[in-house]
Amino acid sequence: MYMLQTIEKLSRQGRYEDALQNALNMLSSKTQNPQLLYKVASLYDILGLEQQAIPFYLAAIKHHLCGQDLRDAYLGLGSTYRALGRYQESLDAFDEGLRHFPEANDIRVFRTMTLYNLGHAKQAISQLLLLMTENSAPQEINRYKKVIAYYCDDLDRIE
Repeated sequence: MYMLQTIEKLSRQGRYEDALQNALNMLSSKTQNPQLLYKVASLYDILGLEQQAIPFYLAAIKHHLCGQDLRDAYLGLGSTYRALGRYQESLDAFDEGLRHFPEANDIRVFRTMTLYNLGHAKQAISQLLLLMTENSAPQEINRYKKVIAYYCDDLDRIE
């Protein structure tokens, strides 16, 4: 646990390369530690090394990462695939994350970007609008919640 705290401290200080090196060193003796695998993946992502992050996200998930870290791993994996133009894999990762965390609005938002990338702009906009009406407190949105929800089913509807 001490090493994970060291890695977190280095990350908070913006010393991502040092944090990654510490994590990789620690990983050599704890190859199946899901939190450590997730930390390596996220550090690769932060450093812009998305391709290297993927196997670590997958391994962390495979080795039973749980809780908020698992939720974040699905978000990170889906976002990484998307950043690399691997849109179907991105959608699959987000969908799997939503099966585990159906209330994860952060995953839902990023999923809409992937839908857009896949050429499903209407579906993406519709889901964003629903997300906004489900979770938005501003009075100006709430006043139109019913009509927004009505049009979300068919954005091309003409009355």
